[in-house]
Amino acid sequence: MMHCLLIWILGWNLVGMGKPDTIGISVPISRQLIHEQINHAQAEALHALYSTLDTSAARYDTRLTDMQAREARAREALTKEVNDIQLFVESSAYEHRIKYYYLYGLYHVLSLYAYQVQHGELDALLAPLLIKQFREMMQADMQGKSIASCLDDVPYQVGFINIEGFPNNYGYRVAKTILFRAFAAAHPEQVLTSLQGPYAEFLNEPFTDTIIARVARLYPQRVYDYATSYTAVGNAIRRNPDSLVQTIVRIGQAPYAIQILPFLDGLVHKQYTIQQLEKIIPDQDAYYRLCVQTVIDMRRKWLNDTPVLNLKGMEQNVKRAALHYIRTINDLHDTLDAVRFACVDAFTPQEIYYLLINGEEEIYTSSYVGLFKRMMQRLQPPRGDKLLMSVYFDRFKKFITMAAAYNTLNDFLQSMPEANATALMEQFVSGLEKTETLEDAVDVADAFGSIRDARLLDFLRREVDKNYLVMQKQQNQRGQVIYALLASLFSSRVHDQQDSVWSQDISRKFHLPPIDKVPFSSLVGDNGRVYEEVLFYGDKDGFESFNSFMSSFRGNEWKITKNSYWLTIESQRGKPITIFVKLPFADADQDELAMSKLSAYLNAQQIHPTIYIHRGHSYHVNATIAQLQSSARIVILGSCGGYNSLASVLQVSPQAQIISSKQTGTLFVNEPIIRAIEENILAGKDIVWEKLWNQLAAELRKTPHYDQFEDYIPPHKNMGAIFIKAYHQLMQDNADRPASDDEP
Repeated sequence: MMHCLLIWILGWNLVGMGKPDTIGISVPISRQLIHEQINHAQAEALHALYSTLDTSAARYDTRLTDMQAREARAREALTKEVNDIQLFVESSAYEHRIKYYYLYGLYHVLSLYAYQVQHGELDALLAPLLIKQFREMMQADMQGKSIASCLDDVPYQVGFINIEGFPNNYGYRVAKTILFRAFAAAHPEQVLTSLQGPYAEFLNEPFTDTIIARVARLYPQRVYDYATSYTAVGNAIRRNPDSLVQTIVRIGQAPYAIQILPFLDGLVHKQYTIQQLEKIIPDQDAYYRLCVQTVIDMRRKWLNDTPVLNLKGMEQNVKRAALHYIRTINDLHDTLDAVRFACVDAFTPQEIYYLLINGEEEIYTSSYVGLFKRMMQRLQPPRGDKLLMSVYFDRFKKFITMAAAYNTLNDFLQSMPEANATALMEQFVSGLEKTETLEDAVDVADAFGSIRDARLLDFLRREVDKNYLVMQKQQNQRGQVIYALLASLFSSRVHDQQDSVWSQDISRKFHLPPIDKVPFSSLVGDNGRVYEEVLFYGDKDGFESFNSFMSSFRGNEWKITKNSYWLTIESQRGKPITIFVKLPFADADQDELAMSKLSAYLNAQQIHPTIYIHRGHSYHVNATIAQLQSSARIVILGSCGGYNSLASVLQVSPQAQIISSKQTGTLFVNEPIIRAIEENILAGKDIVWEKLWNQLAAELRKTPHYDQFEDYIPPHKNMGAIFIKAYHQLMQDNADRPASDDEP
């Protein structure tokens, strides 16, 4: 409230500063309205500036910074310097029409600044450059010069705003062209979208053909999407003379276009033709094998610094093809191995390797073990290091992490000379600072949580410490944070230490909310009720899981109401709980409609669930994550615990504690976990993970499903999620420290 009042007071004073009767001269009534509009735009711009600074208010409690000086300059530019321009224009000898033109241009620029800052499209602290360039462009225009001469050494975002203040300048078109080309160079991924929007006027310019050709080399999928559309951009792409662009156009006209596009590099280099690929695609095995060989060839070229086209697209294509085999093997889990694994009988070790590294999110433990066994049996020579060399170490950190998780890492390492095994594990923990995401670092953290070999763990600890010292010497802040965090996670775990004690130590060390428990108070809404959302999907397993789930809510203890899209379950004893259960639908469109209807209802009622339960295969998990709110405190994925899922959950719900499984979840484990959590909530108790997990283990140890339970990862042992949370907290802490404090 105080912050809003401050903005209102400053905004009101700002309006007073700019009134025509306060700038020192008399202003005709014909221009008083435009001055009032400028005053209003000033207030909006200042409000936008303060809104962006609010998220970093903690800085002001600790120290004066260079950032504060920049903020003060931005305020001065939006107040005093804007007022000076108003005074300058009014004091000039120009006629009314020209004065109005410049004043309106100033108003328009301030309005655009406020809009773009509020929408995250412009850094608010660029205000001084914006106002300075506006003044320079105005003076150039007054002297009959082109505003294009004022574009040097200023971010193009600023130039885009300012040229709109001078649409009648003879250099306007040249200036806009210069800025569009700068934008295209900086953001090629946005070019095609902009050509059907604000920069459509450049669509038929010859230089745009060159820009589109560049986009095709960086983002061929985007060019393909437009090339197959009936839009003006699509027409421009289809007539583009570039040979690569035309290859993409021809692919778009082929019957199997989606399956052919990943082979763009091979098509351009004449390794095969579209017609040859069309003959292979219907044979699923042949197509998968070609995909694997192609991705290996592309990695070899890429590692030798030879440019390749659409490597990421081919990697995604291999994953899509691999998941077909993973799902087939999973579905046959009750059959004999000879039947279950028959679909991979003809596959090479390399082809099985790609099944494994692409199946992390869906593979069953028994599926993994069977595939790993067959991969190792077919190796000639039977050495894991030779296998990794043959695939150019593609995603080997993911492979090592999975091997650790499924207790096959020692077997794999023992298949190679000890020196090579040592070198491999050195590489496993090195270079984590070089990747764009935290996926590799999370893999290392997850592997640490799975490895039981004390000697190997000691080795990994030493390697992490060694890499930290290298990062410190190189003054690589991101690297220091990654390795300092890994070192803490690796070294703080004492033999036989209770999980809860270790979790509490980690929470204190990294200033995290508790990770060993979820306080009951954090689950309760303002009205004293706990809200949950459970999402089922319309496949066979989804209907079975739904029926099993509902069997837990019979009797007088729960009240169930139903509409066309979801059920509402309300507790009739203990603490008040409301559970919204999305119904499963066999029709995919109905499934999606039910999801949107439930989401719209919760938003309209301002209901913010603190518990989310995903009941479906991992290929549905993105739909569940899309439903999450920041209010989530417990998220039960019931399926994959892969990096992408963890990172996506924590991006939306940073305080969520995540239960996940190394394989697709089973109702025989999901139901006991959910019941145990509900009983704690009904009793108003905190959920203490170690205690709850020990109770579940004792209960499930008497059943045939204990092995599946052991594949579930509770929040206090979810090393990947803990690493992601701690990393972001450490980076924030570093950003808030005084500049003189250079410790990681």
